[in-house]
Amino acid sequence: MAPDAILFLVSQPYLKGRRLKALQAALTRACPVPCAVVRMEGRKAGPMTALDTLAGEGARNILVQPVGIPFSDSLFAWLPGALAHWQRERGFEGELALAADQIGDEAVLAAIARSSLDRAAEAVTVDPDQGAIDGAGWDEVPEHRHHLLVCTGPRCNFRESGPLKATLAEELARQGVARECLVATTGCLFPCNNGPVVAHYPAGNWYRLRDADDVARFVSTVLKNGQTLPEFLIHEVSQ
Repeated sequence: MAPDAILFLVSQPYLKGRRLKALQAALTRACPVPCAVVRMEGRKAGPMTALDTLAGEGARNILVQPVGIPFSDSLFAWLPGALAHWQRERGFEGELALAADQIGDEAVLAAIARSSLDRAAEAVTVDPDQGAIDGAGWDEVPEHRHHLLVCTGPRCNFRESGPLKATLAEELARQGVARECLVATTGCLFPCNNGPVVAHYPAGNWYRLRDADDVARFVSTVLKNGQTLPEFLIHEVSQ
């Protein structure tokens, strides 16, 4: 049976929002059935929300297509279990299928090879003032009291860690402590079953923050008042 909806999963940590929007628009225009385009690592809603939306719009035969050549081997191996988790948790009674990695599609690879010769290219010029890997203003660590590492690995992203990063930034600003915090996103921090994960240094405490209410309590209790939240704590670094 042909799919009545497609979820395109993009794995690209450093893809800018503008380019992701262009990719989303192009795939949506080309796709003959309703679709969603979601990045596995990012600030927007993750794959589970996208699947919820497609199912809520009536899709009963959803194809999940990884986008990227090559797609991560470890991520591809993990996806069947993650998709089965969503299907079981949501009670989805339709069909969910995972498409093959496109690295094995000769037509796709041939199209890329042809496009590299057909499209215009820009020559690299040697300029002593611009030909460098260093940038102005990147010599010092920004001043901060709290260093927060927000995991945006694929498993945490399935649990919506992308929106967690945005929610945290908004809450830090709302409670007036944004200037005291250096926030960085990371790849997998490993305690995936306890995600979404935020590591707080120099205290060395790792927390599970599941929603906006958890984030608000974390900011007020931990960052502003210097206390811990034992019910959210999942790891303590030995001093």
